[in-house]
Amino acid sequence: MKKRTLFAIMSSFIFVSTLLVYPQNTKAAGPFIETQKQNTPVYENRTGSLELVGYLNQFQQFSLVKEINPNWFQVKYGNSNGYILKSAANPVLYPNFKNVNTKYKHPKEAIITLKDTPVFDNTSGKLVHFATIKENRRYPILYPEGNWYAVDVSGRIGFVYKANVKPDKGIPVLMYHHLLKNSENTNFRNSSTITPEEFKQQMEYLHQKGYETITTSQLEQYIKGNLNLPGKTVLITFDDGLKTVFLYAYPVLKQYHMKAAAFLITSRITNTSSNFNPKKLQTLSKVEMNQMKDVFEFQGHTHQLHSLNSKNMSAVVTQPLSTVRNDLMINKTQFNAKALAYPFGQYNTSTINILKQVGFTSAYTTHNAYVHIGDDPYQINRFGIEPHLPLEKFCSIFE
Repeated sequence: MKKRTLFAIMSSFIFVSTLLVYPQNTKAAGPFIETQKQNTPVYENRTGSLELVGYLNQFQQFSLVKEINPNWFQVKYGNSNGYILKSAANPVLYPNFKNVNTKYKHPKEAIITLKDTPVFDNTSGKLVHFATIKENRRYPILYPEGNWYAVDVSGRIGFVYKANVKPDKGIPVLMYHHLLKNSENTNFRNSSTITPEEFKQQMEYLHQKGYETITTSQLEQYIKGNLNLPGKTVLITFDDGLKTVFLYAYPVLKQYHMKAAAFLITSRITNTSSNFNPKKLQTLSKVEMNQMKDVFEFQGHTHQLHSLNSKNMSAVVTQPLSTVRNDLMINKTQFNAKALAYPFGQYNTSTINILKQVGFTSAYTTHNAYVHIGDDPYQINRFGIEPHLPLEKFCSIFE
């Protein structure tokens, strides 16, 4: 019954502003709302469909951001927006709560809820439960206080018990390159070629543990403090745009309903597919890319500057700035890329400035570390996944 009810709500939740046709709701707008139902659901629309992320308790008041359409209120929920059915709340002009957040506006630390976590108001001298954050939610904190963390729920400062959450150590971004079976690999036994068996084992682990794969755009919005993400979140990336990604990675990702990003050296992309030859580094074709687009997004890795000089310096940092700018402009426009992976992880301040000039909005390094709110979107960390990595060590990234 609950699934059917949620499906009915999701079906009605389409943002096309005033073009939508809904039964008119006669409630007047106000700067605050008061919930009329116990456990009033709060939804997010991050993926294009409604996701239940928390509850607001009955007869509690909250700051209102705006009305979306005749059926929905929008409130601030962590670093994102939450949506509440108007049938569950009434507008009010003057709030009766004292725990207004007027000071903490851009929190950069976060927690992950281990269970459905109650949020308490203590301004009356006793704890009053006024909201709940769902399990497995990554939620920004304002500050720690003893055994509690302070959070903002729709404009109100509340406290969550530390035992119900864990500190967020950051979002992992995985970096892959080439995949070959042991029997095929005669020329590429280096630090960036893994076996399909290793890759499947790693993806199976993520699937079994309930990890959700995100896009480069979602990660960028999270970094900028504009989006909430689940606790179990990972971004999967592949550099160079090699044919083996289509042959070996794509089927596994599709099987587990995962998403990934491929960073392309666009001058090497072919129009038609070629027969597979494991002794050569073959790149993707446009035909293969078209088949992969249900799983992969395609981003930039330069047009034809993926090379090193005799001193192992990348062309991105040794070529004239005008050459780099022209190359990155081509790389961006080929497939409307917004993100770039630095070749060989090399870049400098001039590289970043050029990326901004030509319209890239984020860029990825080879620095092994997690990603946090407030990080530089042009210096995003990634964990390079090397061959023969023990599964226990892979799992430790997520523990």
